Amino acid sequence: MRIFQPIHPKALEDLEFDQILRYISQFTHSDEADKMVKAIKPDTNIDVIKYQLNLTDEYLTSLESENPIPYHIIPPFADALKKLKIENAFIEPKNLLIIANAVEAIVMLKKFFKKLNTYFPNLLVEISKLKIYPEIEKLIHSKINQYGEVVDNASDNLKSIRKEIRSLQQEILQIFSKEKQKYDKIGFLSDIKESVLENRNVLAVLAAHRKKVKGSILGTSKTGSIVFIEPEAISHLQKQYFGLLYEEKQEIIKILKEITEELRPFEEILHKYNAYLIQLEVIAAKAKYALELQAIKPNIINEQNLYLKQAYHPILKLTNESLGLKVVSQDIELNENQRIIIISGPNAGGKSISLKTVGLLQVMAQSGILIPVHTDSHIPIYKNILTDIGDNQSIENQLSTYSYRLKNMRNFLRKINENTLFLIDEFGTGSDPELGGALAEAFLDEFYKKKAFGIITTHYNNLKLIADKYSEIVNAHMEFDIKKLQPTYHLNIGQAGSSFTFEVAQKIGIPYNIINKAKKKVSRNKVKFDETLVKMQKEIKLMKEKQEKIKNEREKLAKEHEEHTQINKNILQKLNRFNQLYQLENKTLQAGEKIKKIFEDYYRHQNAKRLTTQVFKWAEIEKTKKFPVENKKSKNQQSNRKIKKEVKKELEKKDIAKELEKIEIKTMKFVPQINDQVRLKGSQSNATIEKLEKNKALLNYGKFMAWAPIKELELVIRK
Repeated sequence: MRIFQPIHPKALEDLEFDQILRYISQFTHSDEADKMVKAIKPDTNIDVIKYQLNLTDEYLTSLESENPIPYHIIPPFADALKKLKIENAFIEPKNLLIIANAVEAIVMLKKFFKKLNTYFPNLLVEISKLKIYPEIEKLIHSKINQYGEVVDNASDNLKSIRKEIRSLQQEILQIFSKEKQKYDKIGFLSDIKESVLENRNVLAVLAAHRKKVKGSILGTSKTGSIVFIEPEAISHLQKQYFGLLYEEKQEIIKILKEITEELRPFEEILHKYNAYLIQLEVIAAKAKYALELQAIKPNIINEQNLYLKQAYHPILKLTNESLGLKVVSQDIELNENQRIIIISGPNAGGKSISLKTVGLLQVMAQSGILIPVHTDSHIPIYKNILTDIGDNQSIENQLSTYSYRLKNMRNFLRKINENTLFLIDEFGTGSDPELGGALAEAFLDEFYKKKAFGIITTHYNNLKLIADKYSEIVNAHMEFDIKKLQPTYHLNIGQAGSSFTFEVAQKIGIPYNIINKAKKKVSRNKVKFDETLVKMQKEIKLMKEKQEKIKNEREKLAKEHEEHTQINKNILQKLNRFNQLYQLENKTLQAGEKIKKIFEDYYRHQNAKRLTTQVFKWAEIEKTKKFPVENKKSKNQQSNRKIKKEVKKELEKKDIAKELEKIEIKTMKFVPQINDQVRLKGSQSNATIEKLEKNKALLNYGKFMAWAPIKELELVIRK
């Protein structure tokens, strides 16, 4: 058995760890699992802790995903297994059914975890420790049905006995029915007519006629007005029936003994099955609690570095959420450069909650329970956790609160070391402020020398000042809203805080003259120190507000910059597309203009050879632009010869003059002549020019004529 140094029970009590366990136990189904949950204790072995956290985290994954773990809530059956040790004993049918269901569940679970081993590696490791015997389930289900009853086919003898019983029952009912009708007809029976006593069918006979009905009297009603008589006609049959029931019972016992005997070799594995299912029920309960708490698996590290980001006190979180109240998270870090944190601030400002949050989350994690923190959080493993929280006045030992706390500090000095986390609430209180503060400072000095990690809360100014003396001790304070005079419950590291004693008193309504008198009675240095802290907290709060404002502005500017960058990018993309389109259109227009000039020259000179030369020359220029080469002259000469041949060949095949008359050149500005066939731009109807006047032409469409501007016309066929 593994031995480890447990966390002291007092620490668990101070941190209210039992409340966490009680909450988790609500998700269990069996008494055994409930007891196991309530017996959970923090561990100190890092491998065991990681393994337990992984098991719970994997089960939580199944609750949040589309791969739910198969149903496995089976009633524990350890008591039934005790019968396996007793000779000639047998396990009851209902318990045999539970055992069969347990085996069936484990077979199903192993297949499930094996199939999804990437999601449930640790749960697969756990169930792989068990050897599976599916024959156990087959043996039991072959003789016990789903209702926990021995089936007729469990043995030939049982089948025969039950057949006789059913036949005899039918005969008894038929005869009894006739007897009932007979006596009811003559008015001997009461309103209820029949009943069952001692598993026997009896007639409900009116007391006045009891001697007239043949049979055995088995009882009477409370008033004596009704007598219950077993008819003589079925008396011998009912005796036979009870005899058969006895035989059936003996045969069932014989069958159960046979089943029990066959299960004896599996006693050890059945105990393991039972223990495994209870353990899985506990893991399921922890996972269901984590789901409700929105908890995660923290990173466990070997270094002594605790970092809790957005940490919540689990009890406070669920309580406040159920009441619709806001819950404030805390960011707390303990490391080699910040081993001890001294938290100060007003009463009811959240100092104790912050301290308890750290302790409770630490013991939860070391107990394999997921915790409500951000995923960036990580925790070390402390070999010991020491606490001094609350008013622990001992009436039995006649110790005052302060005496008790001094005794507790003595225990601290004995146990504390570099692997210890200590948590002390209201350090040094219970005695004279100056003397108690001095003693508290001396204790803190010892804790520091022993390189322990810890958090303390205090109102003592001398403890607030000690951070200046030691590099690894830092101040912190609970934020307080100066304007509203109420706590915000935010923890701020790096600066001590005021208790806001006079400010809170003023808010409550204490007369100002009394507050002023109190200030005069206090040392002026203390008042100045407290006023300085208040002033500093105001400045820190204003600085934080400014920082938040600057941060928001930066985020806003960054967002706007990103938006503008994207807009500029989109505009540039559009400009590039427009530029490409423009260049394409420009090239097309230039080509059109060139072609127009070539054909205008042809119309003037009607010289096909000249046309061929100009086309060839233009084609060569365009080719040179598109495909520049080093040996330009050589390439041009080869190309010239090739193009000349192709153009000549085409001219030989076709009459170029006739073909040109059919070409439509939309971009060319032509000189209209009478009898030219034209059409309006964008129109599909052709017309003939009948008359020309200045900038207008008279168009003949056949059925009608109309005037149109020459600039709106385009040539179809030259006259």
